[in-house]
Amino acid sequence: MRRFSPGFTPQPAESLAAANGTVRLRLEAPNAPKEAVTLPAVVLRLLLTILNEMGNTNTVRVIPGHAELTTGEVAELLNRSRPYAIKPHDDKQIPSHRVGTHRRARLKDIPAYREEHYQARTAILDRMPAIDQELGLI
Repeated sequence: MRRFSPGFTPQPAESLAAANGTVRLRLEAPNAPKEAVTLPAVVLRLLLTILNEMGNTNTVRVIPGHAELTTGEVAELLNRSRPYAIKPHDDKQIPSHRVGTHRRARLKDIPAYREEHYQARTAILDRMPAIDQELGLI
């Protein structure tokens, strides 16, 4: 697999960044015939984003939407520890099922949990100044 040097940041031309519809991409390689590929503009922008992340030595992972994830993979998506990711499964906050003794969750359920958790946390943080005033702390 080819690695990009750090700092490699493919930048689309202004016209590509704002393009709608389809884009025709011409591929060239030494000692190979030139080919043209037609892509939706949104796909080209996604490819450029992926290349940019790889160029900045970030890991890029493509997961099908119907994928079932382990608790470790859920933890990675939530940027939490694996034990932290197990609790929402056990509390039925993230729908899951067991494969043998292992828990599995659908990828499509994770963003909903993350948003719900974020909203609950934000509501609590918004109430903290009022609680401080009630307790005479400020």
